[in-house]
Amino acid sequence: MAELRNRLEADDGAAPEVLINDVSVAYTTNPDKEVLQGVSLSIERGSFIGITGLNGAGKSTLCRLIAGYIPHFFDVDMTGSVAVRGSDTAESGIGELAETVGFVFENPFDQLSGANLTVLEEAAFALENMGVPRQDIERRARASLAAVGIEDLADRDPAKLSGGQTQRLALASVLALRPRIIVLDDPTSQLDPLGAEDVFDVLDDLHQQGFTVVVVSQDLEQLAPRVDRLVVLEAGRVLWNDRPQIVLKNAVDQSYPLAVPDVVHVWHELRQRDLLPGAPEPPLTATEAVAAIAARSPATKAGSAFLDSEPATNDTAGGWARPDSSEVEQLYTADGTKGVSFNDVQYVYPGDVTALQNLSLNLEGGCICVIGQNGAGKSTFARHLNGLLKPTAGTVKVVGQDTAGMNVSVLARDVGLAFQNPDDQLFRRTVQDEVQFGPENIGAPDAEVATRANEAMELLGLLDVKDQKPHDLDLAHRKHVATASVLAMDTPVLVLDEPTGGQDAQGTELLGNLVRQAASRGKTVIVITHDMHFAARYADRVVVLAEGTLLADGDARSVFGQPEVLRRGHVTAPATTRLAAGLGLTSLPLSPAELVAELAG
Repeated sequence: MAELRNRLEADDGAAPEVLINDVSVAYTTNPDKEVLQGVSLSIERGSFIGITGLNGAGKSTLCRLIAGYIPHFFDVDMTGSVAVRGSDTAESGIGELAETVGFVFENPFDQLSGANLTVLEEAAFALENMGVPRQDIERRARASLAAVGIEDLADRDPAKLSGGQTQRLALASVLALRPRIIVLDDPTSQLDPLGAEDVFDVLDDLHQQGFTVVVVSQDLEQLAPRVDRLVVLEAGRVLWNDRPQIVLKNAVDQSYPLAVPDVVHVWHELRQRDLLPGAPEPPLTATEAVAAIAARSPATKAGSAFLDSEPATNDTAGGWARPDSSEVEQLYTADGTKGVSFNDVQYVYPGDVTALQNLSLNLEGGCICVIGQNGAGKSTFARHLNGLLKPTAGTVKVVGQDTAGMNVSVLARDVGLAFQNPDDQLFRRTVQDEVQFGPENIGAPDAEVATRANEAMELLGLLDVKDQKPHDLDLAHRKHVATASVLAMDTPVLVLDEPTGGQDAQGTELLGNLVRQAASRGKTVIVITHDMHFAARYADRVVVLAEGTLLADGDARSVFGQPEVLRRGHVTAPATTRLAAGLGLTSLPLSPAELVAELAG
């Protein structure tokens, strides 16, 4: 690192590191649609630039431009120019650019070579291809694994990593190359909240060392406090390009559908009610918000009533109590005949890797969100729900039937599973064919197949792309296709594995409304998720897994009211919950609206 740092310091920085000049791009697969339209952007040496916007705005295409994948790899019609360190990318090969620009793909599974037997070999693969001296290869590869927190997985088979672990490996394989510019397309979409924070901390450290960092992300809670500038794309154009405080203030003032952090929503609503005078720019973290509210809120509105009260405790009987709800209680006493039940389940992968141990619970009715850190066993748990995996010990029953004696095709009539990685699921030529496959495969009447598929596509906003190839869509839309394909099967149990990964605010709300609608029709909806805001807003019940065991099981308010349990599970409560705790509130608001109502009251 010292050698590269010296090179960075020696650069006088007179010219922009990256200069994008009036670029328009249309992919030849859809030549009538310009994905980028007249985009101009200058990225200074050593800056940290965040890029966000609605799905389909052109964010991934912008990343491909900087890395030189456009025009060298993707087939496009392009006008304008892109220069990296003064060299036109159209005149430089991808191999040459790779020594300067490291690119982490949107889908980390696409980044693995498939040719290596261990995680360490995968991290070293590009170094070997670039002719790095042998004595340096292992040292640099291990250092990159340590930087993203997976050095303990060095001997693991890359093909058997969880989605979050794969995402960290993809980042490590790029960091090992020590490029001076690092471009990351949604690098934390598969990570748990603390894992995402770790990755952003790594990027922050690289920024402090003088690297130029460009990150596409919908996770503005993590991104905004760290970047120098936030660029918002809309329909292929630059809508905003400014300091993150200014951009987020514009977004919340104009009700623009970005994934604006909760603390910014709280700031906005308090100012609207004249409860936060003298704070012209929004805070970007809960810590900043606590300081702003404590310093400026009038005592008659928001003084001793919450600022001077004792902090809430871990005891759910003392202020953070679980609400008395017979409907929620019914979720725990169900007999599993309409859902899924686990009885003392253990699962051990080859190599004696235990993923689930002594797991017992019934899942029936409503929306049940399963949370936990990467590697906690969530995806293994999901694959037991439809028989893709069978327990090493114990029993799993689906609608009252033991999965041990049933094959997946039979269980598919009762459980629809949308995978974490939609590319493991999609294989047909058009979106409509893909969505129809599920009901066709379980023997739905011919007259119903098209009707079910059209209803599912309409619910997920896919009718406009029903004749397109699924793999030509972006990741967010591919996830919607996978969800629609299982929704069309009309099974009593619906399992969605990380459905909100890579989704913008509109896509997340769409999925939330779908979940609510399915649950209101009596279905059991099980959502495996790292999105605590989604769980807080839509879950009837939250299950916390850690190292394959059950840590907590209750409604969202009671689970997020147990900070010690959350710490053990390596997950975090929603920002408004943490903000309330910082203010000393004894209640447990799960949304900005709840918190503002309490502060205003």
